Amino acid sequence: MEDIAALALEIERDRIRRARKRTVEQKLLGGGDLFDEVRQRMIWGIKSDFPHFDEQQVLQELRRQLAISRRLESRQ
Repeated sequence: MEDIAALALEIERDRIRRARKRTVEQKLLGGGDLFDEVRQRMIWGIKSDFPHFDEQQVLQELRRQLAISRRLESRQ
Protein backbone atom coordinates (compact mmCIF):
# COMPACT_ATOMS: atom_id res chain seq x y z
CA MET A 1 0.00 0.00 0.00
CA GLU A 2 2.90 2.35 0.73
CA ASP A 3 4.17 1.82 -2.83
CA ILE A 4 0.85 3.04 -4.22
CA ALA A 5 0.85 6.09 -1.94
CA ALA A 6 4.43 6.94 -2.96
CA LEU A 7 3.57 6.55 -6.63
CA ALA A 8 0.47 8.74 -6.26
CA LEU A 9 2.55 11.41 -4.53
CA GLU A 10 5.17 11.34 -7.28
CA ILE A 11 2.49 11.58 -9.98
CA GLU A 12 1.00 14.62 -8.21
CA ARG A 13 4.41 16.26 -7.85
CA ASP A 14 5.07 15.69 -11.55
CA ARG A 15 1.70 17.20 -12.45
CA ILE A 16 2.53 20.28 -10.36
CA ARG A 17 6.00 20.63 -11.96
CA ARG A 18 4.46 20.49 -15.44
CA ALA A 19 1.75 23.00 -14.48
CA ARG A 20 4.35 25.47 -13.20
CA LYS A 21 6.20 25.33 -16.54
CA ARG A 22 3.12 26.32 -18.52
CA THR A 23 2.73 29.86 -19.79
CA VAL A 24 -0.17 32.05 -18.67
CA GLU A 25 -1.75 31.59 -22.10
CA GLN A 26 -1.49 27.80 -21.81
CA LYS A 27 -3.04 27.92 -18.34
CA LEU A 28 -5.94 30.07 -19.54
CA LEU A 29 -6.59 27.80 -22.51
CA GLY A 30 -6.34 24.79 -20.24
CA GLY A 31 -9.11 26.18 -18.04
CA GLY A 32 -11.49 26.24 -20.99
CA ASP A 33 -10.47 22.72 -21.97
CA LEU A 34 -11.05 21.54 -18.42
CA PHE A 35 -14.52 23.11 -18.35
CA ASP A 36 -15.39 21.45 -21.65
CA GLU A 37 -14.25 18.07 -20.33
CA VAL A 38 -16.23 18.43 -17.10
CA ARG A 39 -19.31 19.60 -19.01
CA GLN A 40 -19.10 16.54 -21.27
CA ARG A 41 -18.77 14.21 -18.28
CA MET A 42 -21.80 15.86 -16.69
CA ILE A 43 -23.77 15.31 -19.90
CA TRP A 44 -22.77 11.64 -19.95
CA GLY A 45 -23.89 11.34 -16.32
CA ILE A 46 -27.22 12.98 -17.04
CA LYS A 47 -27.80 10.71 -20.02
CA SER A 48 -26.97 7.72 -17.84
CA ASP A 49 -29.31 8.85 -15.05
CA PHE A 50 -32.11 9.90 -17.42
CA PRO A 51 -31.88 7.72 -20.55
CA HIS A 52 -35.33 8.87 -21.68
CA PHE A 53 -34.28 12.57 -21.86
CA ASP A 54 -33.98 14.16 -25.29
CA GLU A 55 -31.12 16.60 -26.03
CA GLN A 56 -33.16 19.62 -24.90
CA GLN A 57 -33.94 17.98 -21.57
CA VAL A 58 -30.29 16.98 -21.11
CA LEU A 59 -29.19 20.61 -21.62
CA GLN A 60 -31.92 21.84 -19.28
CA GLU A 61 -30.72 19.42 -16.58
CA LEU A 62 -27.11 20.47 -17.19
CA ARG A 63 -28.07 24.13 -16.67
CA ARG A 64 -29.97 23.21 -13.51
CA GLN A 65 -26.97 21.34 -12.08
CA LEU A 66 -24.58 24.16 -12.97
CA ALA A 67 -26.88 26.68 -11.28
CA ILE A 68 -26.91 24.56 -8.12
CA SER A 69 -23.12 24.35 -8.23
CA ARG A 70 -22.81 28.14 -8.58
CA ARG A 71 -25.16 28.71 -5.63
CA LEU A 72 -23.18 26.30 -3.47
CA GLU A 73 -19.88 27.94 -4.41
CA SER A 74 -21.21 31.43 -3.64
CA ARG A 75 -22.04 30.31 -0.07
CA GLN A 76 -18.42 29.47 0.70
